[in-house]
Amino acid sequence: MKKTSFLICFLVSLTMSLSCSNSSEDEVSTPIIDNSKAVKIILNPATTYQTITGFGGANRMWGTETLSSAEALKAFGNANDQLGLSLFRVRLSSNKNDWSIIVNSVKEANKHGVTVLASPWSPPAALKSNKSDIGGYLLPENYKAFKDYINEFLTYMTSNGAKIDVVSIQNEPDWKTNYESCDYTATDFINFFNAPGEIVGAKVAAPESLNFNQTMTNAILSNDVAASKIDIVAGHTYGSGTAKFPLAEEKKKEIWMTEYLLNLGTGNAGNVAWSTYSESTKWDESIKMLVGINDAMTSNWNAYIWWYLKRYYSFIGDGEQGTVNGVILKRGVAYSHYSKFVRPGAVRIDAVKPNTSSLKVTAYKKGNQTQIILINTELSPVKNVQFSGLKPVSASSYTTTLSESLTKKDLVVANETVSIDVPSRGIVTILINN
Repeated sequence: MKKTSFLICFLVSLTMSLSCSNSSEDEVSTPIIDNSKAVKIILNPATTYQTITGFGGANRMWGTETLSSAEALKAFGNANDQLGLSLFRVRLSSNKNDWSIIVNSVKEANKHGVTVLASPWSPPAALKSNKSDIGGYLLPENYKAFKDYINEFLTYMTSNGAKIDVVSIQNEPDWKTNYESCDYTATDFINFFNAPGEIVGAKVAAPESLNFNQTMTNAILSNDVAASKIDIVAGHTYGSGTAKFPLAEEKKKEIWMTEYLLNLGTGNAGNVAWSTYSESTKWDESIKMLVGINDAMTSNWNAYIWWYLKRYYSFIGDGEQGTVNGVILKRGVAYSHYSKFVRPGAVRIDAVKPNTSSLKVTAYKKGNQTQIILINTELSPVKNVQFSGLKPVSASSYTTTLSESLTKKDLVVANETVSIDVPSRGIVTILINN
């Protein structure tokens, strides 16, 4: 009995030993921490691109409606429940009787240090080929007269305590339409700038073409006299146009996107009303807006101006299509991820992400802070996004999705790395204090 018991114990012990040995090998082959799936983004603050002038929106261009003091504070202030817009676009009317309408809203923008752009949709009809505000072209013999008209507008605004910082020559000169407009070719612009007379008292932007027509823009920049008369290359991105402008950068001109809008086509005849769309559908379109801004920034553009800042499809409700007049909308919250945090004077820096990642990423620095903006266009979250290349002291994030609005979170800094999960269909701004 004793020999049998000993043999059984020996065999059991041997079996357990072999079993433990195999188990140990399995544990060694399975890593405790797996960083292989981390999305690693390397920031290179020494590699810099454009300086940011700002992000903004436009005043209502026609009629008498303009921003109230309370609305201007929501639009241009940068505290909680404010959008932090730093650019404001207004109309330079072809009728002097309209000039007074925008004085107060411009003054409100001035109070907040906002840069104001004035754009004409047409010169005065008397200066044009067809004597109409719609279509036609500016007669060459009236080039100086229109420059004088612009100067008179600038003087009028200044005398009323309203400062205009930038003036355009023409809104969408290459777009034939049935509303207030004027036709220009690149040659017309060159001749206009080469003609007698100077615009004084504001920077000059041109050509504000419909889809940032580089052929038109480059022709103007290639003429030394015309190029010397403009400070800003401006354009819109309807249909296309988002790309780098090597010649503009070479000539040291700022690049501004001065108008774009998305409204689910509700402005077109026969389409259903904005109020009939779900909040999810509206949010999906806001994601498109954000991607457009990201693409403009990676193209080295300095400024981005949305269409009306107060409209049912925009940043502040106007009381139409189910919106509440004067209340900040979800699209405004989304836009503020740029306008609140990437302030004028910030410089875009290099941010290298894996080619396999679909995240949209841009990074900026101003003073001792780095701002990183992430856009996830996918239906799934992106887990464990890691940032390195800085020496962070502290970090925080702000997240907006369909169900969140600028949700703040303090982030952990470990081994000079900041990590975060980016939710699906969302935008996140990370602030890293260096």
